[in-house]
Amino acid sequence: MGPFAVLIPLLLTLLALSPACGETAIDGPSRDDKDAEIVLFTWADYLNPELASEFEAEFGVRVRQVHFENDEIRDGVMAQTGGAEFDILLLDNTSLEAYQKRGWIAPIDSAAIPNRRFVASRWERAYSHSAGYAVPYLWGTLGIAYRRDLIGRDLDSWMDLLRPRADLVGRILMSADSLDLIGVTLKALGHSMNNVDPDALAAARDLLLSQKPAVHRYGALAVNDHSELLSGDVVAAMTYNGDAASLMEENDAVVYVVPKEGGALWVDYLAIAAKSRRKELAAAFINYMNRPQVAARNAEALHYATTNAGAEALLPEAFRTDPLVYPDARTLSRCETYARLPPAALRKRVQAYASIVFGR
Repeated sequence: MGPFAVLIPLLLTLLALSPACGETAIDGPSRDDKDAEIVLFTWADYLNPELASEFEAEFGVRVRQVHFENDEIRDGVMAQTGGAEFDILLLDNTSLEAYQKRGWIAPIDSAAIPNRRFVASRWERAYSHSAGYAVPYLWGTLGIAYRRDLIGRDLDSWMDLLRPRADLVGRILMSADSLDLIGVTLKALGHSMNNVDPDALAAARDLLLSQKPAVHRYGALAVNDHSELLSGDVVAAMTYNGDAASLMEENDAVVYVVPKEGGALWVDYLAIAAKSRRKELAAAFINYMNRPQVAARNAEALHYATTNAGAEALLPEAFRTDPLVYPDARTLSRCETYARLPPAALRKRVQAYASIVFGR
C-alpha cells in the first residue's frame, strides 16, 4: 500500500475541518549558535543543493530537508504534528487557506523578507490567501513524460494513459496525489479539474479503477539515475514539466507533453511553520531564496519557471524562451489552476482516491 495508506483517516479528519542586483540581505543567527539548524519540509529534488550549501556557509546554519512524496503525506504529517518539527513548509496554492485556518503557518512580516519585492505581481495576486502568509516560489504544468523510443509513437491525450494500448500495460506511472490523479481524469472526460458533480466524480473513479491493472505504480517520478523512465520500467508517466526536463538531459528520447485536453497549472509557495522556533532564520532563508541571482540559479538548476521577476532578467534567453519551462499562450489556455473545493467535495475525492489506490 505504501507509507501513505494509513493517512486516509487523517485526511478525512483534516478535510472535514475546513546582495547582487539590489537584493536585500538580512541578518542570520548569532555565530555563537553552533547548533543552529532549519528544517525544510518539501518535495525531493526541489532545491538547488549548491544554494543550500552557500546559505549554510553565509549564515552559519545547517539546512535539513525532510521530503514528502505527495500533498496527502504532507497534510497527514501536519495533522499529526502541527508542524512542530519544521521551520519552512513548501505548499501548493489549494492548501494555503486550510493551513491558515488550522494555525499551521505563521504570518510573515514584510520587513523580514524585503526581497519579496522582486516577486512578479502576477504571482502575488494569483491567490489571495498567500498575502501575508506565503511567498511564491516556482510554477509549472502537469502533463505526460514518455519514452518515444520505447513506444514508437507520440502521446497527446490523457486517454493514452487511462485507456492504454497493450504495449503500455504495466509500464505506466500515475501520480499518488488525489487532486492530480482525479483532476486530470475529469479533464480527460471533458470536465473541469474542479468539477464537484457526483456523477462526474463517479465516472472518473470508474475510469481509474478500470485503468489500475495497467499501472506500474502510483507515486512521484524519480528524477535521479534510478528513475524508472530512464531504466525503461516505465514508458509513460504523469509528472511535472521541470522533472521531465531534468530527465531529458539524461536521455533525449524522453518527451513531455501537456495533453490536448489540458493539464494543471500550479504555483508553489514557501511559508513559515507556526511552531517553528527559528522564525527569524526561516524568514532569512526565504529572503535569501528571493535574491534575484539565487532565484535564477535555482530555477535553471531545477528546470522550473521562477516567480521572481528580478531573477527572470538574469536567466539565459534559451531558458526564458524554452516552451517546456515557460509554456506558450496556447498551452496555458488549456491548463487550469486548482480551486479550493468545499470540504464535502474534498471528502468524496479522498474516498474515491482511496478506493482506487488502496482498494478501500
